[in-house]
Amino acid sequence: MPCAGRSRATWGSSLTGRRFLDCIAALTHGDRLHGTWHDRSAEYRARAVGEEIKPGDFTTSYDVKLTPLPCVLDKSVDQQQAHYRRAVREIDAAAAAANKDKKRTPLGVQAILDQNPHHRPDAPDRSPAPLVHAHDDEKRDEYLHAYRVFVINFRSGVDSMKAKAKQIIDMFPDWAFPPALPFRALAPHAAA
Repeated sequence: MPCAGRSRATWGSSLTGRRFLDCIAALTHGDRLHGTWHDRSAEYRARAVGEEIKPGDFTTSYDVKLTPLPCVLDKSVDQQQAHYRRAVREIDAAAAAANKDKKRTPLGVQAILDQNPHHRPDAPDRSPAPLVHAHDDEKRDEYLHAYRVFVINFRSGVDSMKAKAKQIIDMFPDWAFPPALPFRALAPHAAA
């Protein structure tokens, strides 16, 4: 969904006047993408030994080269940019439609900036988190079924192991810890 209700392509650094590493212009129009890395570990070590710190002492500027997505590797640069522009338009349109359906208006940049970032909700949602977040009910039910089958098989394995444990433990001397059981990864035939 577009940030603050505006097109994602234009939202960029207007948030606070600071420059954010935003790849939209680079992907859609080929703009140069430049970022700054701040080595906080080196700065911390320097402060710890009492060195005088000046702004920019521990920053390094980089040009960021984006690697095309696999789905556009066979396309020209112009075609890749057109693909990304189309994706941005589709995301913006989907967000606008969702807002219209829900009869809501995005806050906007200034309203977001006016909020206290440490404010706690007046009435937080106390409902338990779902076991799984899924795109739709079918995927959720599929996961829950697979999980239930796993739990049943695991408990069956634990019961079998407990039944055999009395025989196995007698193989070891008193006060000894038997070795841990190996981890059982996915069987090769199940992975295919």
